[in-house]
Amino acid sequence: MSQPDQPPVRLVQIEPRRLASAAVADKAGQLQLPQLSDWQIYKRKAYIGYRKVIGFLYTDHSYGATRRWVLSRVLPDKILYRWQPYKRGACNRCGLCCKIVFTCPFYHEDEQTTACTIYTSPKHAPTPCVTFPFDPIDLREVQKQVTPAPCPFYFEGQPEHPTTWAAVKAELKAEWEKQVDKLKEAFDF
Repeated sequence: MSQPDQPPVRLVQIEPRRLASAAVADKAGQLQLPQLSDWQIYKRKAYIGYRKVIGFLYTDHSYGATRRWVLSRVLPDKILYRWQPYKRGACNRCGLCCKIVFTCPFYHEDEQTTACTIYTSPKHAPTPCVTFPFDPIDLREVQKQVTPAPCPFYFEGQPEHPTTWAAVKAELKAEWEKQVDKLKEAFDF
């Protein structure tokens, strides 16, 4: 039986490509990522959107990416993060999920490491990337694309309402019951 904090499968660390990099390590050895202006970030995000739309014609990953984007923008945090207590593992920064259909323009790779140039930016961090994986469907879709090198995330257990639709229905029902209780209280039923 595996430990709770270790993935059930062996991790494969992907070696980064050998490239001449625009990023330079400073004296302390910390990686300095290229600085991007807001205009460059919006231009790259538009490119990503264009590539995802074109991807609908030839890959099912675009549907999964669109699902992640829409759900991370629409769902309230209570529903979006309901799987977080069951999520195990951590990102090993292999970058495979950043290169599924095309290489993400924010993905940075050099001789020492890989990184996202906007992941830690509060203003520009892509919500689907920050919340990944928010449920087993999301993880399964990406795992299918990056095989044989497994993503180190996995889930142990499940919340009371495992499907997104069931969680939305339960939340709507709870809100409806609160409103009914308020009306009963207001009219002394």
